[in-house]
Amino acid sequence: MVDAVTKPDVLEHAGTSEVTENNRGPHRRPLWSRVKILVRRIHLYSGLFLLPWVFLYAVTGAMFNHQNLFPDVSIQHVNGVASVDAAMHEFPSSARLAQQVVDTLQALSGDTAITLPVNHRAEFTNEVMFEVNKSGIRHVVHIDPVSKASRVLTHPRNEESPETLLNAINNINLDPNPLDAAQASAKQILSSVGIESESSLRPFGWTKLNFLANVDGEPARVTYVLKDGHVDVTKYSDQDGMTQRHFLMRLHTSHGQPPHWNGRMFWSVAVDVMAIAMVCWGLTGIFMWWQLKRSRLLGTVVIALSVVTATVMYFCVHDFYATTRL
Repeated sequence: MVDAVTKPDVLEHAGTSEVTENNRGPHRRPLWSRVKILVRRIHLYSGLFLLPWVFLYAVTGAMFNHQNLFPDVSIQHVNGVASVDAAMHEFPSSARLAQQVVDTLQALSGDTAITLPVNHRAEFTNEVMFEVNKSGIRHVVHIDPVSKASRVLTHPRNEESPETLLNAINNINLDPNPLDAAQASAKQILSSVGIESESSLRPFGWTKLNFLANVDGEPARVTYVLKDGHVDVTKYSDQDGMTQRHFLMRLHTSHGQPPHWNGRMFWSVAVDVMAIAMVCWGLTGIFMWWQLKRSRLLGTVVIALSVVTATVMYFCVHDFYATTRL
């Protein structure tokens, strides 16, 4: 009897509670909770969507630093002893070479005093390289001027190398020349913003016109350079003329926007989206870290170390480029 009486009471109470909850309407999260959820969703799904670009940027960036990463060449390493035996013992050190350069400049400059300071900071900017072609295959010798270690890179014959057509024609003169109209317009544009110059305008950059044509009934790719009238005519076989490694590294360094909507413009837009996403990842990551009170102290230490490291790196690299002007 107790169970018989209790169960209806419980059901009645549960029903009453359900009605009461329904009358209150749907539960709404506080605004701050919704903001945090939104930030997490942006951080998560933007990262998932742009994963291919992250991997591509990371891998191709490493490929620039390391030629033996996914190489398209065969590499033969030669130890420093062999390089020294091959007359590299006569190659001067950076300090000695700097003194030779200064001495030669002094001998040619007359009364101008040229000296080498104690802190001359003489450094080689790259390896010494030579190339030779044998049976259509290119071999490049890399010699480290400091350690004298060397290696030989053998580049395979590129099967996609374009076949040149119309070898006798390298430059053409168009009448009228479209560059003249652009130059006249450029003068008017400069004048409209208050810049007057007596010197003539010089073409800047290498604007090109690419299109397909037929040469003796065969498809050909024509590239016309507006700056100097240079023209290249190659057989068109729907190939890009570069190895897969070269193509991936070209993607890494591709920049700017073409005046037409094409594949390169699409890539440019993807790069912009990637740049915005990386900034968002940083900001949303900081936001999410700050919500975890237990990790604030350790995170602050990590961020401080990051700022110090980035600052030191900034000034070191800036000093390197200011000195070498590379």
